[in-house]
Amino acid sequence: MRLFKNKILWVSIYAVVITGVFLYLLFPSAFVMRQIESATLEAGYALTARALQPSLPLGVKLKDVTVRSAGLSTDASFQGELLDLQVHPAVFFQKIKRFRFQGKAYGGSFDGSTGFISEGPVNGLVEGKIQFQNMDLIRAGSSGIPLFRGMTGTARGSMFYAANDAAAGGAVGKLSLYVSRGVYPLPEPFLGVSRIAFDRGEIQAQLKDGNVTLTRFDIYGAQVNCFLNGSIQLADRVEDSRLNLKGVMELAGKNKIRMNVMVGGTLTNPSFRYI
Repeated sequence: MRLFKNKILWVSIYAVVITGVFLYLLFPSAFVMRQIESATLEAGYALTARALQPSLPLGVKLKDVTVRSAGLSTDASFQGELLDLQVHPAVFFQKIKRFRFQGKAYGGSFDGSTGFISEGPVNGLVEGKIQFQNMDLIRAGSSGIPLFRGMTGTARGSMFYAANDAAAGGAVGKLSLYVSRGVYPLPEPFLGVSRIAFDRGEIQAQLKDGNVTLTRFDIYGAQVNCFLNGSIQLADRVEDSRLNLKGVMELAGKNKIRMNVMVGGTLTNPSFRYI
């Protein structure tokens, strides 16, 4: 009971609350927004947001966020309804600036962490990981990996990236993607079939030594199944990366038709050959 009657305690709590309210109301949103936009441009991207406000314990919350390449492309790399960025006070004294984030986009949610370097010979993203769920691929539109554009369905999965892995001696990464109840449009028709309606799909890929190894590209549908694997040789412009994939496509039915398929070309313009 003496604790509740302690006037000094309550005055201290009141002072802390009032200070917090004033800091919130006086938060320099415009200045912080300019700093974020400037840092994003240094990494090669242009970021815009409808609003920015402080987020406890130590971060900012952006609403209606759009990220585009700083080049000539007008396609959005990312569009989100909400992005909450959090930092640790020690970040200002570290070479790698690490941030935690979470948010909402394309009808789903995501969270993860990332690290940047903006000084010395290295400039840009050096590490990152993200988990996401319930993403509507239709709402994602033209965002994402060119080879998978046009695919519909609900996606969940995770991605990891490190610019300099001690064991591998270079950049490494991993993608795990699971899609349910969607459609994948084929760049070229297969026996009169121009798209695959599927119940579930799984994509597994790994990055090492400048190449992406696609270990699984499996799609299971009522009429067509597709199984691919192979490699993607990365180019300076991601859309120009070369494809070297092979696998099998199956047409379900009384007389199941099974054909080998090879995929070449680039991410933007893939070419299919059936054998």
